[in-house]
Amino acid sequence: MTILKFKCVVIISGVVLLISSCTKNKPPKEEKDEPIIKEPVKGLFLPIKLESGNLVITLKYNENSALISEIKTSDGYKFKIIYKEGLPSQYDKYIGKALIQSIYCIRVPDKDLKVTFFDVEGQAYSPTGSLILKQNLQNQVSSILASGTGHSYPYKESDWHYSSKGNTSDITIKNSPTNNTSITYTYDEKNGIFKNVQHCQLLFLAINFQLFSADVNNRLSYSNTGTPGENTNFTYQYNADGYPTQFTITKSKQTFRITYIELQQ
Repeated sequence: MTILKFKCVVIISGVVLLISSCTKNKPPKEEKDEPIIKEPVKGLFLPIKLESGNLVITLKYNENSALISEIKTSDGYKFKIIYKEGLPSQYDKYIGKALIQSIYCIRVPDKDLKVTFFDVEGQAYSPTGSLILKQNLQNQVSSILASGTGHSYPYKESDWHYSSKGNTSDITIKNSPTNNTSITYTYDEKNGIFKNVQHCQLLFLAINFQLFSADVNNRLSYSNTGTPGENTNFTYQYNADGYPTQFTITKSKQTFRITYIELQQ
């Protein structure tokens, strides 16, 4: 009986060793790499020229960047922008070769932005107004408080609101404690003309370029409850990458043609 048990143990052990040997000698299963599907990289385009009739606006950028360094108009005006720590800190406005205005932007202790305007005549700098700009977590302007008698900004006190896509949805202008004006916008689903330009919202506010939008998409309509006669729509033609090649302001029937360069990455 003991010998029988011993034989059974030997047989079982042999079977186990045989199975183990087969398992070890079995060629490993080939692991196939899963294909990596990459989304096509779409170009980042920067506008360099906007043309409408006799008006031509050209934009220059710092080398290999999306920071505007100069804006020049065919009617003789030029803006030069200087950056400090990545923020547009100084805007100089020229007519011909003569400096006529300097605008300074700094961060104040509570992290708001202060924009101060100076008229320049020769060596004399005369302050004309200032803006206090608050920003949200996405570095978009959330409110403006303006002071001064000269050029600052047409909305003396205003709150700015944004859609989930990052477009300016509406602006509430506080004309008085009992009188507010609302400006609202609608948008297309295409690439905004200036969507890849850094700090362009601050730039357009400082130099008062209200015509151009710094939003992610392109404005289709503008509506102002205070001056409904100014309400207007916009129409576009697009290129294959979904950027406008021209837009028309239906109120004035003014059309701008747009030229881009591609930002190399």
